[in-house]
Amino acid sequence: MEKITDQVIKRNLKVYKLFRKVYDRVKFGANTSKDRVTFEQRLKKTKRFAEKFIDFSSKPDKNVILITVDCLRNDHISYNGYQRETTPFLKSIRGYKASLIATSPWTYPAIASLLTGFYPHNHGAVLEGEDRKFDLSKLKPLKENILTLSEILALFDYATYFNSGIDLAFLSVRRRFHEQRLSSLTDAESILNELERWIKNQDNNFFAHVHLKDLHEPISPPNEFYNYFGEVKKLPKIEYWGEFQKPENQKGGKFEEFRENKLLLYDNTLRYVDYVLEQFHTFLEDKGLIDNTILVITADHGEEFWDHAELEAGYFYDVRGYAGVGHGHSVFNELIEVPLIIMGPDIPKKREEDKPVSGVDIVPTLMDLLGIQHNILFDGINIFKAPKKRLILSENTIHGHEKKALVYGKLKFMYSPGDNVAWIFNLKNDPNEQNPIIDEELSEMFIEKLSKVTSGKMVFWRVI
Repeated sequence: MEKITDQVIKRNLKVYKLFRKVYDRVKFGANTSKDRVTFEQRLKKTKRFAEKFIDFSSKPDKNVILITVDCLRNDHISYNGYQRETTPFLKSIRGYKASLIATSPWTYPAIASLLTGFYPHNHGAVLEGEDRKFDLSKLKPLKENILTLSEILALFDYATYFNSGIDLAFLSVRRRFHEQRLSSLTDAESILNELERWIKNQDNNFFAHVHLKDLHEPISPPNEFYNYFGEVKKLPKIEYWGEFQKPENQKGGKFEEFRENKLLLYDNTLRYVDYVLEQFHTFLEDKGLIDNTILVITADHGEEFWDHAELEAGYFYDVRGYAGVGHGHSVFNELIEVPLIIMGPDIPKKREEDKPVSGVDIVPTLMDLLGIQHNILFDGINIFKAPKKRLILSENTIHGHEKKALVYGKLKFMYSPGDNVAWIFNLKNDPNEQNPIIDEELSEMFIEKLSKVTSGKMVFWRVI
């Protein structure tokens, strides 16, 4: 496989120095001894609190593996009809498949939701500030009274493991696992190989979560996959966004050429990720773990490739002056709609296209599948018991004013008071969200619902 370039190494070191300055000396590569002690101490304190909400008399007996792929768009998955065969393995496997609405369009709050069952405004791992300029010092930690799935399972004597190729995923749930690693900018194969080594050493049940960075900039797949669907032209900064982050440069032949090659590079990399996931699945089969393991594959958020650059430039403030690139800045579907696959014993083998699923549903679903009795009132609900219509939220954007989205069936409400935006999208007639509808009466209804659900006065999964 291709080695990391000097450019990537320099960026890696720069990021590392920044994180060391803001966070009390995060050890590069693994959690520190202080982190481990803090986790064990937290478990002891947590046990008495957790016993009020969880029945520990019956121990679950299945392993759980959660794999999240950073920046994975739902509409680039093969089984969703994408033009390139980017994910033949994910297409072929039998399991439960659905589209999931991410709770936030960027990693830090979204990962916390996937591991707690709560929306960002409730779990607290968010970015503070009015204009949401990205600043590490303004990241709020996950609330102490919010339990992660890893902590709950650790109280059942599960071994717990976390490894991430993205720094923000590591920081989102820091000190909430027995073994927690930060493998910044490490490729998917290396991270999953490390997970395999860890699994081989486990004698008891385990919960493992790995976060793969390969689709996140800088995109640089191995040589075998770099030109998989076609040759990617060696354009300046193709691993990033070239010179096309700002609206004034997003026109003309050079821009169209860059966009075409950027999407090609993304798809080639996705094909690599799918290949590595297949190799890991084969490992589980060879070790006889398939029949006793629940495997969840999803994403923290998607990625934008100028899908809504014109609308964003015309209506939304971006502190960087960017429009249409990356993630974190909007709640359009290319950023918040991601794939979800659940495999394992007793998992329904079907694909649901219209049933709403949220990132906050993962923990309550896994708790039920493991047979854990509890009375925690999560923001989410067991996916297999969820109603066909309910409110689903995405929130806590960055790089500008706060934007929220409420999805109810095929209606989507996008709200940004700072940008004076209150839009309705009919996703049945306008699946690509190109024609916002101004409807004051309907918007007022959604604003009222939004106020209730974010203030705790209304349970999310209730029907309107």
